[in-house]
Amino acid sequence: MRNFAIVLTFLLVSVSAMGQKPMWANGYHKDMVSSYIDVFSAFGNSPDDARSKALQRVVDERSRATGRNFNIDEQNGMVNISSKDNVEVKCRVVDEYYEKSSNGYKVSLLVQTARNPMYSFEPVIVTDNYSAGARIVIPGWAQIYKGQTAKGLIMLGGVVGCGIGALVCENTRADYKNKMKEQPEFAQTYNTKANNNETARNVCIGAAAAFYVWSFIDGIASKGKRRVIVGKNGSFAINPVATPTSAGVSLAYNF
Repeated sequence: MRNFAIVLTFLLVSVSAMGQKPMWANGYHKDMVSSYIDVFSAFGNSPDDARSKALQRVVDERSRATGRNFNIDEQNGMVNISSKDNVEVKCRVVDEYYEKSSNGYKVSLLVQTARNPMYSFEPVIVTDNYSAGARIVIPGWAQIYKGQTAKGLIMLGGVVGCGIGALVCENTRADYKNKMKEQPEFAQTYNTKANNNETARNVCIGAAAAFYVWSFIDGIASKGKRRVIVGKNGSFAINPVATPTSAGVSLAYNF
């Protein structure tokens, strides 16, 4: 059991680490009134090289769309793209993600582009904070919601698998107890097997409880994959609240 716990802990930590890639990194597009958001990716020999190529993709996309040749200038995340005939494109890098491979680096940029240089950008944020809400009640649901699908499935499978194991062991234990009465000549053997199944049942119950508690705590405390939030739409949030003298839930509405 000790070795199993060590392997399981290592597996869960590894799965949790893999969950940090932003949700938008595999592709994202959003049209809004004053702007739109796209993802531009590129490979390079270094992070800076890959990032420069990704920004160049922004320029190439605007050049194809307008038939003009643009130059690019970036300062503090704000990207100014202009042509020789003073046509400007206003955009900004909202978020970026770097991946290292044996061939170099891949950089993905989440870029918001204004439909007109005079327009203001709609508010866009990228966050790894999630409201767990009632999802924490079901093992693994909060993790899946946060984009940590593998970890969530492990938690859910752990609770369900251990629960099934406990039922099987309990049924087997009860069956051996009945056989002790039906075949008293083998009572000692059946009693030993019944005790072994009782121990296995208790281990499964303890493991299921551990999975459930860990899923509950992790669902509240862990960060999820970075996601894009556009605008200031109102939303309800339900979260657990604990103080030194009491515990409960809070209901909040974000405007």
